[in-house]
Amino acid sequence: MSKLPIDVPKEKLQQVRMDMYRKVQREKRTKKRIFSGAIAFLFCLSFLFSIRVSPTIASHVAKIPGFQAIVSAVVRDKGIQDIVDNEYYEEINVTKSKNGLSLTLQGVIADHTGLVLFYEADASSDISKLNLEEVQLFQGDKKIEGGGSFDGITINQTRISSSVEYDFVEPFDYTSKDFKAVFHFKDKDKGNIEITVPFTLQNEIAKEKIFTANQTVNVGGQKFTITQIRRSPLEMALDIEVDEANTMEILSFDDIEVVMQDGERRKSKRHPLYKNVREGKYTLYLESNYFHNPESLKIIIGAVHAVPKGKDFIEVDFGTKEVLSKPDYFDWDISVTQQDVSVAIDTRAESRFLLLTDAIKEDGTRLALKDANVSQDEQYVIETTQFEDYDGKAKIYINYFFNPIGEDIELNIPLK
Repeated sequence: MSKLPIDVPKEKLQQVRMDMYRKVQREKRTKKRIFSGAIAFLFCLSFLFSIRVSPTIASHVAKIPGFQAIVSAVVRDKGIQDIVDNEYYEEINVTKSKNGLSLTLQGVIADHTGLVLFYEADASSDISKLNLEEVQLFQGDKKIEGGGSFDGITINQTRISSSVEYDFVEPFDYTSKDFKAVFHFKDKDKGNIEITVPFTLQNEIAKEKIFTANQTVNVGGQKFTITQIRRSPLEMALDIEVDEANTMEILSFDDIEVVMQDGERRKSKRHPLYKNVREGKYTLYLESNYFHNPESLKIIIGAVHAVPKGKDFIEVDFGTKEVLSKPDYFDWDISVTQQDVSVAIDTRAESRFLLLTDAIKEDGTRLALKDANVSQDEQYVIETTQFEDYDGKAKIYINYFFNPIGEDIELNIPLK
């Protein structure tokens, strides 16, 4: 996973949240790679249906050079299948080489919510000594902030077939379609290798489809409203507002799914975006159904998690490195060292992460987030959050805690 810039606090905050979320999800699954080439892409289309139906066929085809990532994309995200079927994927096929390393940017999927780069790298020497450290994306000469996510480490491979995924916090402006991607590799023998690949998008960017929902849900006396549904090729977004009169702080909506008319389910994608800290506005992201036109959407929410209001934070003193208070339900050990706050979560606990990324100083201003990471041993998952230099007291808000107040909620929302 790439290092994340901190130039724009809002984007940094969301990117670190997503970064932490992805790191935790690696315990459950290995991130699959995405690939598509010019000839291989056209040829493999005939395999896609059988790939979706038969994991056995998929496992065999994935071993063929040039097929691995497109197979992974189709298996990982049903919305990618729709993009391929509807020819929204855009071929680029630009190759640049440096220090014996050849990199081909094979294609792009771009919309207002994100951008995915599909690439392949090959080398004349042992590529297992090569790590991808960072991928910078520029629109013209302007760097796109927020960072992309990718697999950085190669093990026992002769080539890399993968992707870089950018999730945009705000709708992206494609006024200019001229881009360049700068890949920063580190070779154990050759040192740093930087490869710049310019590309220009030719296709029209699909317009977002927005539907007003305004459907209110009451879960155990706690209310929230799905205000609108926004659909783009790469993802579907559900905008949610929480009732101010609630007595509990809703922290998470887990296992969100949309049931298609044929019974197929589109599932959650990236971690929810919290638009405003404790202002009760959320955005949930799912696999896209952009290229379908159902009359209604059946939405399933696996669980709504909440804790009592006023008991959704821990308080620490960075000056004395002490924990001043924590909620009664919070049983785990907390340590404060310099500007880091670490929590040791028992691996047997149902709350496997807390997302302690929001902090407020004594004077009410935000304590800036610098970094966050998750590590694990046999007994504990260690979540560590690093903030800016500060030697006073701060409240650090809990953004996730396993405490379901409602489960298996089904909604039918008309699309008009």
